[in-house]
Amino acid sequence: MELGHSVVAYDPEDYPLTAKIVAAASAAEAVAAADAAVIASPSASHADHAASVLAAGRPVLVEKPLATSVAEGHRLVELAHRRGAVAGVAMNLRFHPGVLLLKELLKEGRLGRPLLGKAWFGYDLRQWRPGSDYRRSYSARADLGGGILLDAVHELDYLTWLLGPVAELSARMEHVSNLETDVEDLVLAMLKFETGALGSVDLNFFEPAYRRGCLIAGADAAASWDWNLGTVTVRRAGLSDETIAVPGDVEATYRAELVDFLDAVEEDREPRASLEAGVAVLRVVEAIRESSAQRRTSMVG
Repeated sequence: MELGHSVVAYDPEDYPLTAKIVAAASAAEAVAAADAAVIASPSASHADHAASVLAAGRPVLVEKPLATSVAEGHRLVELAHRRGAVAGVAMNLRFHPGVLLLKELLKEGRLGRPLLGKAWFGYDLRQWRPGSDYRRSYSARADLGGGILLDAVHELDYLTWLLGPVAELSARMEHVSNLETDVEDLVLAMLKFETGALGSVDLNFFEPAYRRGCLIAGADAAASWDWNLGTVTVRRAGLSDETIAVPGDVEATYRAELVDFLDAVEEDREPRASLEAGVAVLRVVEAIRESSAQRRTSMVG
């Protein structure tokens, strides 16, 4: 609406919609009435819902994760290609000014050859959605595709966007807190990128205060993004630290990814996070699951 488009929506839970949104009686009715669709259902339903949109030949933006398995992701890629439909994944942190500045520093070579990349996220799931029972949310339920690994897949996505594909990894995922869920609430992973750089990711559902950020260390300098402070700090030997403000307006990142998707439809191009990018990060997800289950290093791909 704000971007110059009317909106029709379907929610099986009959969630109250704003007055400017037209409510559809079914998902099929919503798809039939739309020129393009955004999928924002529980993670376990993403693949089937996106497939129904693509089968109708409509462009689609799928909320992260693209699917819960690589096989499901491949099905969507093949369907999009067959129907010639523009399709992408909603990875809004690719539009955050902190991540974008890290991308720019790497592109300009200001950090030198990347050697190390670390990304982290932690926050108590009970505080995510005030006024609702966290135990009923998709995040807390395995049958709905929950768990911190898929819920915080942003970190894996933007780290590989910055540093390239992961070649191999070693990881552990566990349920360690007193949260009443049947999913993992902690993931620790050590990564080796195809470039030879190493990295790590730590994600959890139980930290009492919000923590999110990233460090990229290169041969010439290191840059660290702190979500809470809204800064990127660049450090070089023998020089004063350079701190750059990167205010984190989350709503602005969602708006930017929608604008990118609508522009992609208009220009008949891939959105910033393509379906292939969504599948690539699912390969890392499956390797983490395999490594944790088998207690060994897993190859990605």
